Amino acid sequence: MTDQFVVQEWQPLFIALAGASAALAGLVFVAMSLHPQPILVNTLTRSRAFVAAFGYLIGVTLALIMLLPARTEPVGSLLLIGLGVGESVLVIYREFRVRHAGVSLPRLVLGDILLLTPVAAGAVGLLQPHSEIPFLLVAIAVGAGLFVLFSQSWALVLHGVTHRVGGQPISLPGGNTPPPSMAHEDKAIADAAPV
Repeated sequence: MTDQFVVQEWQPLFIALAGASAALAGLVFVAMSLHPQPILVNTLTRSRAFVAAFGYLIGVTLALIMLLPARTEPVGSLLLIGLGVGESVLVIYREFRVRHAGVSLPRLVLGDILLLTPVAAGAVGLLQPHSEIPFLLVAIAVGAGLFVLFSQSWALVLHGVTHRVGGQPISLPGGNTPPPSMAHEDKAIADAAPV
């Protein structure tokens, strides 16, 4: 059985990681809803949007699993292994679908390594229930994952904002169709602005 004192020592960190991940997931959803057209017409931005939103939710889930009471062990370790396997299969499948869209290879490799961390943490938790190593592995994975996802989110937001040059929509590389004309929206915004 996991030591209750070890769980209590790690609680503040995982509460902070869960809160940060949840807040950033909400901001990504807001950013995607503000500029949905450039995200939908481009394979790379659709992939970035999926990874950013899904990644933050994985961070929340991992932090919540690590907040389980010590007496519930080995449930936490089994959940870590199950989540690690499930997320790895889903994300790697998505990566194969967009491998020719211009995905950043270093970010991809780092993300895949981070995806496998819960499996390692769960295995260590099953083999050495009194060890702090699972807590350390998940804390490093979620912390590093936040930085990777933040860069992914920033690229997504920049792409959504910079799809217009001089007020005119531009064609996006890799897009299936050019963005629709938004002249009527620009006119409505200009008419609504105070003089």
